[in-house]
Amino acid sequence: MSLGKGVMSLDEDSLLIPASYSRIIARELNLQERELEPLLRGTGLPINILLPGDEAYITAQQQMRVLDNAQHILGSPEIGLRLGRQLQPSSHGPLGYLVLSSPDVITALESFADFLPLRLPLASVQVDLDEHYLTCILEIRVSAKPNVLRIMQECFALMIQAVVESVLGRELTEASIELQHARPSHSDCYGDYLHSAVHFSQTVNRVQMPAVLARKANASGHSDSYSLSQDHCCRLLEQIPVSAMSTTDQVRRLLLSHPAGSITEADVAREMFVSKRTLARRLAEEGSSYRTISEKLLSELAVRHLRESNFSIDAVAASLGYCDAAAFRKAFRRWYGQTPSQYRRDKLLMPIS
Repeated sequence: MSLGKGVMSLDEDSLLIPASYSRIIARELNLQERELEPLLRGTGLPINILLPGDEAYITAQQQMRVLDNAQHILGSPEIGLRLGRQLQPSSHGPLGYLVLSSPDVITALESFADFLPLRLPLASVQVDLDEHYLTCILEIRVSAKPNVLRIMQECFALMIQAVVESVLGRELTEASIELQHARPSHSDCYGDYLHSAVHFSQTVNRVQMPAVLARKANASGHSDSYSLSQDHCCRLLEQIPVSAMSTTDQVRRLLLSHPAGSITEADVAREMFVSKRTLARRLAEEGSSYRTISEKLLSELAVRHLRESNFSIDAVAASLGYCDAAAFRKAFRRWYGQTPSQYRRDKLLMPIS
């Protein structure tokens, strides 16, 4: 049943969404463990669904209630912009790696459009290219309160912007962003989040940019290494139990769920809804530390790259989040007592443990 411009109703109980997006919302609100319950009010969901490592899914209606609750908790209509800013490609799990692996802008957008319904079936995106414009159009697939629809539309614009900018390696300033909702009271804030002109009360939700951007190459120069990193991380994730996880397991899972080097200890603590001090104390009680976990993971990923690819040392360093290969070589020598090149030469034919 059609519910208005760009909105299509489906069986909303059949649309399932990873709980990880609700964790992003809780993190953006800077909630601590004891403050999580109001975010889930009216959903019937337990608090542990927001804790790292829980791979549960929630329904579309539950997700929309979480969005509504988030706006009430923040006490400001700006929640859609703040949340959208957090939805970088890395926040979408395997979809994020696919986008980062894309050779050019249009491939990244098409990959995003193809796989978005698998992660966020609340909406779908259509990507079109003609001789003048590269266009992304949003279709919202559920009914929702006006403020929740506005949040979804703001998130759409910011997700498209993030995908394009991750490939271009710069701000997207030459697009035109059209949104169906009327100019909101917080419209003066849009320029702090969106880098192109925004138009309100439009007939569709659309981001349109010059067609010449479609074939702009991935600025990272190491797109293939992101794809391999995804495979490595997924295999390591499979080795971590999904229930009764220790704090060490939760930290390891969080690090594996993001491209290497994209999150810090403070980010991990926020995702676990605790302070850095509390995180450090809990890890110490398990005989571990954030640095120990991070270093061990990077060393594991490093040897997998060196054994399973012919990427240059520079490309391996970039895929692991190092700013330069010299820093990676120094770390690798500390881990294994030899350089990456020596390791690759000596261990290439040995099976992975």
